[in-house]
Amino acid sequence: MIRTCFSRAKYLAVLLPFAGLCQSQAHAQTIPGLVQTAHSEFRNAVRLDVGGIFARNMAYNILNSNPQFLLPLLVGYERQLAPRLSGNAEVLLNGGQPDERMAGLALQGRYYFYQGRKTGLNGFYAAPTLSYRAVRQLHYYSISPERRKLGGAGVLLGAQVPLGSRLLLDASGGVMSWSRLDQQSADEAASNLYYRDSRTYYEREKVVFDGRLSLGYRF
Repeated sequence: MIRTCFSRAKYLAVLLPFAGLCQSQAHAQTIPGLVQTAHSEFRNAVRLDVGGIFARNMAYNILNSNPQFLLPLLVGYERQLAPRLSGNAEVLLNGGQPDERMAGLALQGRYYFYQGRKTGLNGFYAAPTLSYRAVRQLHYYSISPERRKLGGAGVLLGAQVPLGSRLLLDASGGVMSWSRLDQQSADEAASNLYYRDSRTYYEREKVVFDGRLSLGYRF
């Protein structure tokens, strides 16, 4: 009996280190997966404002008898800077309409004030925005185009949500205040005096609605 108990104790002493080793290996296989998941959050995103393309075409073609397809390209890049903060840069190309073309840049800071259980570039946000627009106008009474530079500042509220693992849907709306940055030329002043007011919509209204409906890709 004593010999049997001693033999069993010896076998247990030999098996226990192997059991601890197997448990440690299983734990090690689990932890890296968690660490990898925690560090695999996407910190960058690129977006295209598809809503702006649709809205611009609807607004122009409803009011004009000669329909045209307009393709304003507003492309944005967002980089996460902190758990709830990000920086966003936008480039506008081919904006406006056939007789009033626009191009420009915008800088935006985003604060995600509600993200639910998710982190990163996701959730409801507030976004102070600074924007620049270069405008080129073509008029029937002028041979050369008129050019002007506009600056704007405002705040947008929005939400960005994932569509699957990498795609994003971003929707925002807010107000922007615009003013002219350069001086009016003598030819432009004479044209306004004898023909019509050539100021842009942004200059006439001063404070206007601004919004985005974008599809994005995060990486």
